[in-house]
Amino acid sequence: MAENKEIQTENGNFNEFEDFESMLESSINPPTKGSTVKCTVVGINDNDILVNFGYKTEGVVDINEFRKDGELSVKIGDELELEVVSVSGGGAYVKLSKKGLELRHDIDEVVKSINKGKAIPVKIVKYDEKNKKYIGKHGEVDVHILEHQIDHKNKIKDPKHYVGKVFNCKVLKFDSKSKTALASRKQYLIEAQEEEKRNFFNSIKEGDVLKGTVKSIKEFGAFINLGHVDGFLARENIAWGRVTKVEKYLEVDDKVDVKIIKIDRENSKIELSMKDLKENPWAAVKSKYPVGSEIKGTVIVKLKNGYVLEIESGVEGFVPYEELSWIKKSNISLNKGDQVIGRVIDIDDKREKLVISVKALQENPWDLMKKSHPEGSIVKGKIKGITDFGIFVDFGGVVDGLVRKTDISWTEEVSDLSEKFKVGDEIEAKILTIDPEKERISLGIKQLEKNPWKEIDKLYPVGKVVEAVVDSVGKDQLVVNLTKGIKGFIPIKEVDEGKTNLSEQFNPGDVVKATVMKTDVKNKKILLSIKKYKYDSERSEVKEYMKKLQKQTEDSFSLGELIKEKISGKN
Repeated sequence: MAENKEIQTENGNFNEFEDFESMLESSINPPTKGSTVKCTVVGINDNDILVNFGYKTEGVVDINEFRKDGELSVKIGDELELEVVSVSGGGAYVKLSKKGLELRHDIDEVVKSINKGKAIPVKIVKYDEKNKKYIGKHGEVDVHILEHQIDHKNKIKDPKHYVGKVFNCKVLKFDSKSKTALASRKQYLIEAQEEEKRNFFNSIKEGDVLKGTVKSIKEFGAFINLGHVDGFLARENIAWGRVTKVEKYLEVDDKVDVKIIKIDRENSKIELSMKDLKENPWAAVKSKYPVGSEIKGTVIVKLKNGYVLEIESGVEGFVPYEELSWIKKSNISLNKGDQVIGRVIDIDDKREKLVISVKALQENPWDLMKKSHPEGSIVKGKIKGITDFGIFVDFGGVVDGLVRKTDISWTEEVSDLSEKFKVGDEIEAKILTIDPEKERISLGIKQLEKNPWKEIDKLYPVGKVVEAVVDSVGKDQLVVNLTKGIKGFIPIKEVDEGKTNLSEQFNPGDVVKATVMKTDVKNKKILLSIKKYKYDSERSEVKEYMKKLQKQTEDSFSLGELIKEKISGKN
């Protein structure tokens, strides 16, 4: 081996002799296939790039390796790193390429992406219809993506949409033998979305105002896309007041400003509001609509206990059923869209509603009724209806009056009212009671005259003999008609001794005489006795006879004494 010496040149000492020897050797010996060389571009023609890499001859590279979209990406003087592809002609022709180096570099990137769990860009080259997959490129590495892994399941489009585009994909597996990779864009999208969600939730707080796009509209609200996540805008948070239809306020793709009112980081949910970006109109209600003020509203919904009115946007009123009319059973009903005028009777801050009374603007008809037809006054009217318990009479009052069956007659028990009265008949009655709470007006027909039972002892004292007409003949008693519609009852035992079949002795219409035995005011009964009458009559006749007989005897005695005295006087 030659002794090491320094070589003196114009540029000074630059190497040991062995370095010079090595350079000389490399310029003489041809490069080996697969080796890597550093070179400089020295020439460019229509087909090739010529490079100098320190060999006795220049290397050649296919110019297409440096064309991209029709443009050449190198120029003379550029330094490159290339791989020796072939050496021919005894070293006179050396073929170089960057593809081999790029392939190794791209393979390294693919392997690293698997180890680190990172995504790589993949350009979709074509769609394999037969195998239902997409074939793409990451540099020089072939990447296969199964059809169901190209996108979210519910977003997969026509293959033409993906071919020619570059997408980030997650590498699932790499085959070093075939130098191909299996990847998933879907997996990348899912993980990227989750990462974006985490970052988004870490960057927001309640009270933040964001810009969003209406993604979809539901009956109960709308979903607003905020970029990385969707937030929910409930129907009641769209505007102040009652929102019945979301479509009235929003359309899909509308750009809206929303305020975050609640964040559920654990479940990745956000509740939004549009109304909170405006002042609540309820704040001015007490000064604008004080209790006692007259107010107008429009019916927007019917509830079980009343009607909801819209007074203005964001201000609602509520009319309870009992505040519609002074007449509880008036059957007044309102329809959506009806205009209503009433008076504010309360302000419900808890439910944010004005309580409104319609009847408060009207005079209480019950008060008018008591003035025009006080209790005890006599009215005339027409029969409106007949029931088992009484008759209803329209006499121009707030409600129809009711004459109960028990108030028809003091003495007569009417079993079937329809036999005595007809709808449309005009009758006269007395107002007994007016009850606004129960909405009842009680009338009486029998009260038009005095109650005969209050003076029954005077009319029919015990022992009085009466003459009565037989009304009905029963098995055990006779019923007779007395004056003023009063009935008398004669039990069979008070008819006659030894008589057991009354129908053989009496017929309706017969006139009988009987003696009053007892008056029962409570049960409205007068007990009579024919037997007593006959007995008393017989005794009376005997007594009268005895009186006459005694008188005759006394008269005879007096005559005898007178004759005797006269005879004695003569002597």
